[in-house]
Amino acid sequence: MANLILNGITKSFGENTIFRDFSYIFEENEIYVILGPSGIGKTTLLRIIAGLDSDFFGKVVGGGCENVSYVFQEYRLFPNRSALDNAAVSLTNGPDSCDRAKEMLLNLGFTESEMQLLPSELSGGMKQRVSIARALLKDAPILLLDEATKELDGELASKVLDLIKQESLRKTVIMVTHKPEESTVLKATEIVLTKG
Repeated sequence: MANLILNGITKSFGENTIFRDFSYIFEENEIYVILGPSGIGKTTLLRIIAGLDSDFFGKVVGGGCENVSYVFQEYRLFPNRSALDNAAVSLTNGPDSCDRAKEMLLNLGFTESEMQLLPSELSGGMKQRVSIARALLKDAPILLLDEATKELDGELASKVLDLIKQESLRKTVIMVTHKPEESTVLKATEIVLTKG
């Protein structure tokens, strides 16, 4: 069953048309990897799905902020909150919120002391893992990831891909990557964007 439908999406930046009448049906609990050269519109497509870009023609059914959790290329962390608090921000303040965020960060290679660090004290890879944890913890039917492993070494990247596979049991996953091998690991359906 589909939980996300793009119907006749046309998007331009000035004279440059990125998408012309682009349509696609995303099935529930599947993994999709969007491939293509830089500047082809991969991030733009995620932003349209998430409802962050409304300047286009066509229709998105099932997207929007309330239905999406998003790992952005830039980390978008609250500067005055710890790594743990940033990860937990998408959770309701239930009694197990802190424990769930802590468990997710432990799975992503954080120590207890590292969880207390502010974003300014974190490496790029650590910031990326906090933003991944936050997105994975949000209860939304669609997970969008924009180059989610770009700052991660092999072992941590593999761990993230394993978590993404687990998430696909209950979410539709749409991932932008410049690493085609990740599509193979995830056994994903590939969407290759081309000009025209």
